[in-house]
Amino acid sequence: MEKGLLKNILPDETADYLRKWDIWVIQGKRGYRFAVDSLIAASLANITSKGKVVDLGAGCGVISFIIAKRFPNVEVYALELQPQLADRAERSARLNNLSNRVHVLRGSFKDVKGLFPAESFSYVISNPPFWPLDKGRISPDRERAVAMSEVEGSVGDVIEAAYYLLPTKGTLGIIFCAERAPELFYLLRKGRFEPKRVVFVHPRLDEDAQFVFVESKKNARPGQCRVEPPLIIYSDGDYTEEMRRLIGV
Repeated sequence: MEKGLLKNILPDETADYLRKWDIWVIQGKRGYRFAVDSLIAASLANITSKGKVVDLGAGCGVISFIIAKRFPNVEVYALELQPQLADRAERSARLNNLSNRVHVLRGSFKDVKGLFPAESFSYVISNPPFWPLDKGRISPDRERAVAMSEVEGSVGDVIEAAYYLLPTKGTLGIIFCAERAPELFYLLRKGRFEPKRVVFVHPRLDEDAQFVFVESKKNARPGQCRVEPPLIIYSDGDYTEEMRRLIGV
């Protein structure tokens, strides 16, 4: 890292470099840190070459930054509730010279009607909290708890927000835990979104799916859902060739 970048990093933070996209991401040494599911979602998102994208629950902003790098003509809004994560995302945007195209806002995806005009985005992406409050132990770390459990909002809230933010046939991309896939598909249909593309993500070839990435269209007709071949993350103790191509590790 260049010496000039160090002034943006606090003692309790790291700046992690993602070589494929030439971006630095500021994260706390403790608390919530992005994982491979965010990289997968940002890499699989099928976004048109122009338009506006909103990242609901943006965390440190890694999905927003990758999308901005993948699609140079797209404007991205990163919406994050937790002030410390929003601050890191904003500093990372400046660090990567992306402040003109990645706009970080502090707020909840449950309050989008007070933040954005209706139908003002062409694509909504989200890596929402995976775990309901009655599932397992909630992390004692507040930052991790809000990011990983439905403490401040659920995937249903994301779907409701996306319906407001997108025009008819606009696209919602969600990565979610695979074990809750039936619930996700139910909530999408209930929220008037039709799944059109599905990718299951497996840690290894012989293991159950860990994640599912789903792209859905608002107010679209049922049918013509493409279920793509599964994405396998690891083989022989390392990333698979497909993963290396996808996320550049």
